[in-house]
Amino acid sequence: MIKKVSRIKNFGIYKDFSWNQLDDFKKKNLIYGWNYSGKTTLSKLFELLEFKNAERHFNGSEFNFEIEHDENSISVNQENITDCPFIIKVFNSEYIKRVFTWDLPGSDIEPISFYLGDPAGDIKSKLDRLEIENERLFKIKEERYKKIVNRFTEYNKPNGKFSDQAKEIRDEYLPRLLQTHEFNKSHFQTRANTVKSDLEKHILDSTEKNETKEQALSQNTFLELNDDFKFSENLLSLSSDVKKVLEDSAPKAIPFPELDEDKELFDWVQKGLTLHEDEENCKFCTNSLPDNRIENLNSYYSEKLQEIQDEISRIREKIEEEIDLVSLTFENELKLGEAYRKEYQENITNYKNNLKDYKIQLKTLKTDLDSKGKHIFNSISASNIDEVFLTKDVSNIEAILKKHNTWLSEFDERKQKAIDKILNHYVAEYLKSEDYLSKEKESNSAKSLIDTIEKRIADNDKEILSLNSQLSDKVKGKEELNTSLELLLNRNDIKIDISDDKFILKRDTFPATNLSEGEKSAIAFSYFLTELKSLNEESKLEKTIVFIDDPISSLDSNHIFQVRSLIHNFFSKNNFKQLFISTHSFEFLSVLLDTRLFGPTNKEAGENKRPLYYIQRLKESKATIKKLPKAFSSYKSEYVGLFEIIKAFSELEDKEEFPNILILPNALRRFLELYTLMKYPSEKEVDRRVKEVFNPTDRPYHNTKLLHWFSHQNQVEKVQRHDDKLLQIEGAVEELLNHIENNDELHWKGLVGE
Repeated sequence: MIKKVSRIKNFGIYKDFSWNQLDDFKKKNLIYGWNYSGKTTLSKLFELLEFKNAERHFNGSEFNFEIEHDENSISVNQENITDCPFIIKVFNSEYIKRVFTWDLPGSDIEPISFYLGDPAGDIKSKLDRLEIENERLFKIKEERYKKIVNRFTEYNKPNGKFSDQAKEIRDEYLPRLLQTHEFNKSHFQTRANTVKSDLEKHILDSTEKNETKEQALSQNTFLELNDDFKFSENLLSLSSDVKKVLEDSAPKAIPFPELDEDKELFDWVQKGLTLHEDEENCKFCTNSLPDNRIENLNSYYSEKLQEIQDEISRIREKIEEEIDLVSLTFENELKLGEAYRKEYQENITNYKNNLKDYKIQLKTLKTDLDSKGKHIFNSISASNIDEVFLTKDVSNIEAILKKHNTWLSEFDERKQKAIDKILNHYVAEYLKSEDYLSKEKESNSAKSLIDTIEKRIADNDKEILSLNSQLSDKVKGKEELNTSLELLLNRNDIKIDISDDKFILKRDTFPATNLSEGEKSAIAFSYFLTELKSLNEESKLEKTIVFIDDPISSLDSNHIFQVRSLIHNFFSKNNFKQLFISTHSFEFLSVLLDTRLFGPTNKEAGENKRPLYYIQRLKESKATIKKLPKAFSSYKSEYVGLFEIIKAFSELEDKEEFPNILILPNALRRFLELYTLMKYPSEKEVDRRVKEVFNPTDRPYHNTKLLHWFSHQNQVEKVQRHDDKLLQIEGAVEELLNHIENNDELHWKGLVGE
């Protein structure tokens, strides 16, 4: 539903209109405005929505409709006019021109003919054209584009080209690698979709192709190898220990030169000493031991000497252990992946060479320990030891073995990547050789065209169905139109007849010609209501917004009640989205208010909430929309309503607070037109009638002339300011009322209700 027209700019008389605080439109809305105030221009604004064309009237205009749809608020303007979610139907003078089409140009008799729902068309010729078009489109689809699509489907159909190529790859290119369930037509299609975006990227050169194929076909024959020897080297610490023991010495309490000079004897006596504790005879020669012999020897072999000897033995054992620890054994290089063998062997060679030097240094340490054994009571110098390291070589070897083990753990992954890579190569190579991408593009284009053709055929079928429905419903349309026409014209001489699949308008038995403007309006409005009935039968009326502008235009007052009856009967019984009715006729306004379509009239407190609006022309090229003044909606006569506005202004102490100040000039001028017309029924202009009704010497003559000028010279806005014009309008009102009260006493009593 349209809630408001928040802005209208440069659209005819609406130069710069904004909604401001005006109440939102309701489901049913009634708009009143005098002739040339801007009612029809407003209906043309709604026409833009009907035809979804922002340039239909007043190019370059701007507007904004605030719309409520599915509990959401949206804005529709000149930029997104096609987003309007409703059907819009507008009845105005433009519609009347569209309905009447003259079929026989150049003839003396020009009957008016139209179709229900298609005023200017020929249903039968449309049907023939649509059916011929569908036959042509179907032939093009089948004989041209479907052949292209069918040729392309040869690739992916069962036992098609992709199936054959997948088998060739399995059997010839990668024998015994893949089973049918692992690579078939479906897998080929999937890879084709992957590689087709860049075929060259996936096609390998001969070297890379052979390497990738070899990797894909390779079998794992290797085992995981030990890559952590927990290796440590102790040459420096052993050298330090040897140096300490060499520099150490045992004290001698009693000299034994023979023991000092004979190492074997020294060792023999030291071992035998423990066997002769508490003995008196020598266990070797059985002779008696000299006095104090054991005591002297114990003094010679002190505890420190034993300590040094024990340290020499300990270090010697550590050296022997070191020799075993650093003498590592490595796996044969053939147990490693080929990529690692050379580096592996080079590092083993380095290790073995360094191991020889390492053992030489250990041997030197052992020699120094032997020397210390001969010079136990003296400090001796250590030999120079070269710094030889094995840790780096062992670490390098471990790192290579780790690489091998990592490579081995990733073998399956590498193999699968190689398989993917070589399969992508074969697929891409095949697609390129087949010029597959060009064929696919051609097929997709053909499919798109087929979709377009099928949609066009479907749309044509819908239209054919609709047109056939219209043909079958012509009699019903004829009856609907004739019923409305008879009610509206209050006679039955003008009727709709059917001839050559067309509706023909006839007066009695002859084609109707020389129709009056009133008859055209009546016929067009009947046709408009029939269109709405058609929408209702198609369940579209509930989505339709209806705007009816002056349906009684060119009709005399006798037809007002017929139009009112048609409107009331239709819009009180049928469900529609929203209704707008605009009129310049106060009498028609009154009878519409009586229908209660626009709310009850007996609830004074709710008057301001009724959806009643007033279009006011502010100046020659500017109009606005406002709330309908209460005086207009509360009286049955426009004349009485105008009088109440003028009298209310006269009685107000603070004239600046008058709520209808903007319409006061036009209201006074309109009242003057009606008053003088009643006093002096004449076709003369209001100025001439004023001269006849008022004596030129009367004051009202001067001030009413001033007011006439004031309301038509783009000066209305000045009544809002303190200037001499406001005072002159106030004076004109007072003098006019005084004239009627004093010179037309009976008329005055009737106006004020005495």
